[in-house]
Amino acid sequence: MPYALFENDDQLTRPFRTEREVWEAAEQADLITLGTHGEKLLDNNFEIKSCEATPEELAVAGPDIVFPTARGADSTTRKGSSESPLPPAHKTETSS
Repeated sequence: MPYALFENDDQLTRPFRTEREVWEAAEQADLITLGTHGEKLLDNNFEIKSCEATPEELAVAGPDIVFPTARGADSTTRKGSSESPLPPAHKTETSS
């Protein structure tokens, strides 16, 4: 039975063959915290649940974590921002 990481009811990861693989992907994505007794816990509202998956989805290695797009957001442009990254900041030297 395949498993995935969910936040509320949104699936955040691709389907994995085992629950352990989901834990490993969550740990690589830094979504794991340690409890008071040293046990591993999922951050926030994350939980691992069984999910539907085709054999092709389980065979193809894709990105482990999927960030869903914001609802109602236009994927081509955003108000007041550009899609290209900002250039790096330049330091200026001051004389003393």
